[in-house]
Amino acid sequence: MTSSPKPSRKLLAIAGALSVVAGSFAAVPATFAANVSASVPGGNSQNSTEECRHIAVSATQYQGLPGQYQLAYSAATSSLYTSFSSGRPPILTGGVGTWNVASTPSLATVYQFPTTDFIARGATAPTGKQIESPYGIAYDEATGYVWVTQTRVNKVSVFDPATNKIIWSSAEGDVNHPREVRIDPSSGKVFVSGSGGISVFDTTLHALVKKIEFTDAKGESDIAMNMHVDSADGKLYVPSLSAGTVKVIDTKSYEVEKTIQLHKENAEATLNPSDVTIDKSLKEIYVSTQGDRKGTNSGITVYDLETGAYKKTIPFGNQALALASDEARDLLYVTDYGTGNVGVVDARTGTVVSQVSTGATSGANDVLVTADGSVYAVARSVEGASAIETDYTIDKTTGEYRTSSTEPKGKDNADSPITPGVMVKINTTVETAAKPAVQTASEELVKTYADGAKLYAVKDWTTGETLKLRGEGFKTQDGSKGSVLAVKLNKGRISAKEEPKFNGVEGNSAGVWAYIQADENGNFTAELPYPTTENSNLTENLKSGDKVSVFLLSGSIVEGDTPRGGEALSATVAEKKADTAETCAPAETTQVAATPSGVTTTYPAGTKLSLPDSEQPTPAPSESAKPEPTTPAPSESAKPEPTTPAPSESAKPEPSTPAPSESANSNEVVHEYKDGAKVYFPKTWDGQKLTFRGEGFKTLDGKGSVIAVKLNKGAISAKVEPKLAGVEGNSAGIWAYIKADENGNFTATIDRPTVANSNLTEELKTGDSVAIYLLSGSLTENDNVRGGVAAEYTFSVDNQAPAPKASESANAPVTNPSEAPSAPADSKEQVKENAKDQSKAPADSLKSDAQKKDSTAPKTSGSSSQNVTSSNNGSTASSSSKSSLANTGASGIVVAAGIGVLALVVGATVLVARRRKA
Repeated sequence: MTSSPKPSRKLLAIAGALSVVAGSFAAVPATFAANVSASVPGGNSQNSTEECRHIAVSATQYQGLPGQYQLAYSAATSSLYTSFSSGRPPILTGGVGTWNVASTPSLATVYQFPTTDFIARGATAPTGKQIESPYGIAYDEATGYVWVTQTRVNKVSVFDPATNKIIWSSAEGDVNHPREVRIDPSSGKVFVSGSGGISVFDTTLHALVKKIEFTDAKGESDIAMNMHVDSADGKLYVPSLSAGTVKVIDTKSYEVEKTIQLHKENAEATLNPSDVTIDKSLKEIYVSTQGDRKGTNSGITVYDLETGAYKKTIPFGNQALALASDEARDLLYVTDYGTGNVGVVDARTGTVVSQVSTGATSGANDVLVTADGSVYAVARSVEGASAIETDYTIDKTTGEYRTSSTEPKGKDNADSPITPGVMVKINTTVETAAKPAVQTASEELVKTYADGAKLYAVKDWTTGETLKLRGEGFKTQDGSKGSVLAVKLNKGRISAKEEPKFNGVEGNSAGVWAYIQADENGNFTAELPYPTTENSNLTENLKSGDKVSVFLLSGSIVEGDTPRGGEALSATVAEKKADTAETCAPAETTQVAATPSGVTTTYPAGTKLSLPDSEQPTPAPSESAKPEPTTPAPSESAKPEPTTPAPSESAKPEPSTPAPSESANSNEVVHEYKDGAKVYFPKTWDGQKLTFRGEGFKTLDGKGSVIAVKLNKGAISAKVEPKLAGVEGNSAGIWAYIKADENGNFTATIDRPTVANSNLTEELKTGDSVAIYLLSGSLTENDNVRGGVAAEYTFSVDNQAPAPKASESANAPVTNPSEAPSAPADSKEQVKENAKDQSKAPADSLKSDAQKKDSTAPKTSGSSSQNVTSSNNGSTASSSSKSSLANTGASGIVVAAGIGVLALVVGATVLVARRRKA
């Protein structure tokens, strides 16, 4: 945007010359002085560069999903995601819809979420089932994952649209009535608003990092509403509902940098701020407010982006809710929940230029602007719409999804029709035209001195504005430099309250209003401050028609100057005149009704989202669970008791499983990530340690990745928290860290979880599973994002094994044990987090040194059930894999970085990896 500069009220001198001004007015910088035009007598008129804008709006309506709440967008796939949850609890119809919006919007996929027990308010036992239905939604461009808030069940989940699998869900207590979710790609963090404030999660580790508490004026817990993330500047903007404020939070330190008290047009009515966005080009913050939900205080309030100072209010609707900014065109979009309309606002003028009727009579929940300026809005339902039949509804009793056009609602569980919401695409065009030039009063030659110096000025001195003077030929007698002029008004009878100085020195004459220094050519342009009772000795302000005599005096201020004096100008005080040029026509709010698209929305069969492998029920043994004939029989010590079922075949790869890569040996299974990185695990976890290796784990710029290892999502945690380069990580539940070498390769060994070295209360037993997660992306700059289950082992015999021989640990080589870093004990907060995670995990544990078995002791075996590429030969780790690591017998992880020595630990003893042999 271009605009005319505001008039300066400072005395101006040309080409770097010093300006000294009346009263407290400061000197004008030389950069401003250099803009002076060297015009001929007669002067110039100023042209405004402001634009007149004409904004045209149209809208197209599409039949949507029932109970739509929020929107998210994937630029990579041109997909729009809509969360939907129909009606009041229990939620029986809900999910996430994916729309292909590359051309005409079409519904491609509807994801069905797991169900859970529904306990009515005040009840103590379940009365039926409900969907863990989503409300807030966000798309992570880096991973391709979708984050949702499941408000009614106090949960946040992440699912992968590519695999139809929920890869993570938050632990109990992580969030409280979560509302909106926003992803910050710069910090690698996810912010979830809700009751009590903000919960911060890591995008890679899916761990709770921080809770930012919100309180109201009474110090009571408050609700954090919809948010705006400024990823470039590292700021998060969040309204606080009851407090009537907006908090500006640093996205890296999580400190509140500023709290802005929001403005009320009606001080007696409630404000209820709901959403926030910014426009950096206009340097403004915009906050939508629901007001009293009847129209009072409903609209948008505007604040200065830097200071937070209130600027203006833009009234709109009965209950202004969601807000989005098209910063490229300085437009705002705001939904009115009370009427179902969407307002289009010209942010430059602060006017509502259009009001779009979506077709819904209420419930306009969200609006989204894509990078190309496309705008989508959703409303929950349309009055009088026909019911739709889908399989997005569950049976209230069994929790099974069913095909239906009705669902039981209300106290009497009467069948109610399932009706669709509406989605609207808004098309906005902006046409601009330059304003006609504004004709201003022209300067004229007002005095020629005896030495030929000339003064040009405008004879009318507009109330409150500066008087512009321009001089030519004001030189000293020898012509070597510019004159210095003292300015007096009414012969000095109007004087400044604070006497001006020239070069820091007071003059010899009283009543000087200002000093002017001409340049070496004798030229200057100056602006004289308008005299008022505040900056002068006047007891009354000047009135229109008053005369002010302006005297320019030279000759006594610098040696050899040319003497000049007398009245230079008699200026007449005049009121400011309205511009005579045509201005932009005032914008009138146009009423736009969304036009039905004419396209029938087809509702696809629902796609069920599966739970993570570690949360799946263990399948019953079957005939297919028998080992292949070519598989060696287990040793006697590894056989289960007669009453124990044989291991399930799910612990071994199916015959159709692709062959391993060339680098995998016959005893390994391989898991491959999207970027091509591969990790190789032994088919069984024999004994107390597990050795595995990785290839191709590189950052985006080709360095070795840093990887966090979690067991069962971190529910199994080490008694002593591991450190990376001597520093604790940001996430609880890390079992160990791995640093790949410059080629992206590593070999690592981790301990089996036991009571002695973990947070578990009982040892592993038959049927217990340990899922291994390898997570990268936030531990080092420019790392590739990886996550999910890399391998899962189900243990097939009881853990009542003989104690290890005492000689085993005694014979293990240890390098410089005294140099091991000492890790501090868990903090109270850490203990709490571990306890939360443990509540959702199976009773798994890690074995300590004292419980290790020697080579003659029976081994406890776990088999990998991860869906990975493998062969069907062998069941133990390769000898080459084992021999690449020092058998120190200490608790921890050893990382072989291809060549050289590298050690990272869980416990307090450093383990040293020896050079791998080719």
